[in-house]
Amino acid sequence: MRGALSIVLHAHLPYVRHPEYPEFLEEDWLYEAITETYLPLLEVFDKCVEDGVPFRITMTLTPPLVGMLRDELLMSRYAKRLDALCELCDKEVHRTRGDPHFGPLAWYYRERHYHLRRLFHDRYRRDLVGGFKRLQDSGALEIITCGATHGFLPLMIHPESIRAQIQVACAHYRMHFGRDPRGIWLPECGYAPGIDKYLAAENIRFFFVDSHALANSVPRPRRGVYAPVYTPAGVAAFARDPESSMQVWSAEHGYPGDPVYRELTGRTPA
Repeated sequence: MRGALSIVLHAHLPYVRHPEYPEFLEEDWLYEAITETYLPLLEVFDKCVEDGVPFRITMTLTPPLVGMLRDELLMSRYAKRLDALCELCDKEVHRTRGDPHFGPLAWYYRERHYHLRRLFHDRYRRDLVGGFKRLQDSGALEIITCGATHGFLPLMIHPESIRAQIQVACAHYRMHFGRDPRGIWLPECGYAPGIDKYLAAENIRFFFVDSHALANSVPRPRRGVYAPVYTPAGVAAFARDPESSMQVWSAEHGYPGDPVYRELTGRTPA
């Protein structure tokens, strides 16, 4: 028997936007994520397309993240952040010009940040969402949605709140990607009976949950967490692979605990 591997990336950041201040510390989270995660990831995807490498990846772009990446104020502030990083790298190259250890490192980051600035302005025209959309339109990438504010659905008291989280997310997706979302990453992978009917009402065909949601379901699925199951509303539920999740998140058994691991800002693979 042959199995199938599904690589799913969950890209999300809480909404941070403070126009009342010229600079705000929380916004650094977004700027670091763009520099360390979203721009490099988009470049890798485009390079695979250019080189004729056949690949298929599913990726969440949550409504808060899409909203920030398409906000002109935040993108103009990010452009200034890139300018400041390039200026800092120039100073570091000069400061470490005689250092055999840190000199080459300073040159590396100088070239990297100048390259990222060119990508942001020249290749993607300050529109990363548009870059991801083009990949989806070409068939290489499937973008799925998430809750409107990434709220944990099982703890919402009123059913109308759950419905609104899903409806607003799907409407937001259609506005930016020009189609219905086929799938959804449930916020924090949280599921409760009945949520599937709201997903089905928006024509969502599949969603992702934590491993224990399938492992402890009633009746127990015959293939455990290694095959999707259909809910009463006809929406397929996919569980995260527990071994892969441990390698990504565990400080004891995964690569974050390795001494040569360099932690990057942004969401990691599911």
